[in-house]
Amino acid sequence: MLLEAIQVARETPPGQRSPRTDAVLDDLRTHVQVGASFAFLLDASNWDDEQRDYVRSIISEAGRRLRGYGVVTSAQAAHRYVIEGEPLFLRGHEQINGEVVADLAEAIECLIQDQLPPVPVTDRHWFFGLEGGPRTL
Repeated sequence: MLLEAIQVARETPPGQRSPRTDAVLDDLRTHVQVGASFAFLLDASNWDDEQRDYVRSIISEAGRRLRGYGVVTSAQAAHRYVIEGEPLFLRGHEQINGEVVADLAEAIECLIQDQLPPVPVTDRHWFFGLEGGPRTL
């Protein structure tokens, strides 16, 4: 999802980008390269409200695109997602379901806007980006 968000930002005409787009993209690239599946901080102290809103908008667009792609193979990802001249793959997966990743993008957008549903049971946590939709564990 972050790789597609970076792609969205790259394709945005310079006049429509946030003035601090480069700083946001540097942070997103770092997340991708060191493993954003561990943690993706939306409240980074170095981001202002404009940058957070920009991240929300490119993640939202990335989710829409991924939903439209359907299945993305590792070969397609290696061709599409290149950072610093290096193709990035799908962390050992042969393919990913764009629908599932799009659901995660929607959850992140809801989180940023404080619109996630409450967890239905105490001591349970929501898990998004799973086949079959979000679950509580």
